[in-house]
Amino acid sequence: MPAAPISPGEIRRLAAVQKLRLLGTPAEERFDKITRLAKRMFNVPMACIDIVGEKLAWLKSVQGFDGIEGLRKDSYCHYTVLDEGVCIVLDARRDPRVHDSSYADTWVFYAGVPLHFEDERVGVLCIGDTSPRDFDTEHLEALSDLAELAERELHVAALSEAQTALALSNEELEMKARIDVLTHAWNRGAILEIIAAEQLRVASGSSTSILIIDIDHFKTINDTFGHPAGDEVLRIVAARLRASVRPLDAVGRYGGEEFLLVLPETNIDGAVRAGERICDAISQTPVEFGPDKIPVACSIGCATFSDAISDDVDALIQRADRALYRAKVSGRNRVAREIAVPAIG
Repeated sequence: MPAAPISPGEIRRLAAVQKLRLLGTPAEERFDKITRLAKRMFNVPMACIDIVGEKLAWLKSVQGFDGIEGLRKDSYCHYTVLDEGVCIVLDARRDPRVHDSSYADTWVFYAGVPLHFEDERVGVLCIGDTSPRDFDTEHLEALSDLAELAERELHVAALSEAQTALALSNEELEMKARIDVLTHAWNRGAILEIIAAEQLRVASGSSTSILIIDIDHFKTINDTFGHPAGDEVLRIVAARLRASVRPLDAVGRYGGEEFLLVLPETNIDGAVRAGERICDAISQTPVEFGPDKIPVACSIGCATFSDAISDDVDALIQRADRALYRAKVSGRNRVAREIAVPAIG
């Protein structure tokens, strides 16, 4: 794949990317809504929102394929951020820009519209297909309309301060070390760092809650439908978690079939309500995997910390874990709470 030129305004563009503060952050429902819509509107197997950094193309939202990042030099989106127009690749195998790319046999068709932040091209909304296709003016107008919606979301500071600070602490080439590749959520180490940061930020009279979420009978799902089906269940559960909470809430994969959520400015009653929404969202619709429809449910344990509760991260998680155990022994597919006694003296 030939090296594409670098714009004379690249320094300004990268400054805008840094100010955007989305490189190295996990998937968010507000962007997933747009890529899901693009995938349906154009009847394509793939759609994504890509934030283009200095060396990496960070896949902020992905539909239809795995991955969270790629090298910028290998990305079609690199061409899209170079000029004000769109980048259309009708057949990658015949396009001199990308014909020898490692993606040429997968992203045979590509259409990308640049996303602007502070008048700089910081990313791309793109769609792709495994076969060549036509792309007319009407299609371009529709994709540009969706890109405008995505640009509006770029101007919304949705992640919590703790999550943003964690993302900014990463070097660009080490960003994926904070993200769970399968679910596009924070990984275990990152979500624990977010809890610790939130504990330091809890103001007088406020509280923050955590939820431990365990997929019920996950081993049976793996044994019955196979491990690829289990992976799909984990991906879908993560997406439903993102859709069930606020943008500033942090979603992390704690390990195996367990997820850990951090809900800033939320007391125990609010945490229980959030848990009940999550139980409903996860169990309402089976997960489709090939011809199978896999029923899925979860059990949830809630715990809260505040300026009146001096637990460290381990003690807080132990309280949530005890609540999770109570939810499981009470019949599963439900929420249980564990409230700590405030420290005395």
